[in-house]
Amino acid sequence: MKTSALIIAVCTAILSQSAAFTCTPPPITSHASSQQSSHAPTSLSMFSGGALSIEEEEDDEKRAQIEQMAKAMGMTVEEYQLGISARERMEKAINDLRVVGGDESNGVTVERDGNMPPRHLVVKVTDEGKALGKERLEKLLVEALKSAGEKSKVGRDEAQKDMMKYISESYKKLGMK
Repeated sequence: MKTSALIIAVCTAILSQSAAFTCTPPPITSHASSQQSSHAPTSLSMFSGGALSIEEEEDDEKRAQIEQMAKAMGMTVEEYQLGISARERMEKAINDLRVVGGDESNGVTVERDGNMPPRHLVVKVTDEGKALGKERLEKLLVEALKSAGEKSKVGRDEAQKDMMKYISESYKKLGMK
């Protein structure tokens, strides 16, 4: 029971800091062609997952901050680092997710990642799609966006399930109960 409560607390803390579930809109990339957007490397601050393991931290001040954050959340340093690692894995899975809505034969497709709102968004409208007329094209675009959004939600849910599974398995491997 204590483990379940701890896992829930860790996940709540992790999800509250996750970019995948925040309201701040990240930049949206939109392409009319089939070009892929490039991912700009971002650096994470210590409290958003960029912290090294406590043994790898060279700076005593950083090590103390990690210990302080873990203590403030009612966790051991190992549990805190496990939570950060799980969140990083989930964020990567959500960022790397690519789903497509719409139908290429209709001339309208939407590709997006798992973030809400999406960071990666590619809307493709071919000449066949344009030939359908404004009203039909608008309807197909809305349908494609909805379809991609639903698929994205399924992908986010899977990433969250995988995170929970990772935490549970890691607890077992580390002998935490």
